[in-house]
Amino acid sequence: MVSGYNISIIGGLPYVVYPDGTTYSTTGGKVDANCTLSVCPLDQTIYGYRPTFPGSVALIALFAICAIIQLGLGIRYKTWGFMVVMFLGCLDEILGYVARIMYYQNPWNGSSFVMQIGKFTTFLLPLEFTESA
Repeated sequence: MVSGYNISIIGGLPYVVYPDGTTYSTTGGKVDANCTLSVCPLDQTIYGYRPTFPGSVALIALFAICAIIQLGLGIRYKTWGFMVVMFLGCLDEILGYVARIMYYQNPWNGSSFVMQIGKFTTFLLPLEFTESA
């Protein structure tokens, strides 16, 4: 467990500062985050925790199965528009969980957070699923 640090705001960004003067950036804002699991506390990540790897893999597999089933049903019943939109929704979910795996590997990676929360899972996905209904 990481201990003996202070959180300082330098230039509007939070940093983990150790008594020996070593400074680690916790955000990918103006500077690249250089925190690692061995030197920075998890409560300084965007979520404040580390996403579960097995859960993300299980949900990727589940949405991949759903996408395949959706393709099969769409071809069988010739519901082309519905099939395409639902398939894209499943693909969108898969990309969101891939981003969570990237975030699991490096919890200070701002791009994986943006990939998961940004356009993919909060903006496009609800539109795709509700559009098909």
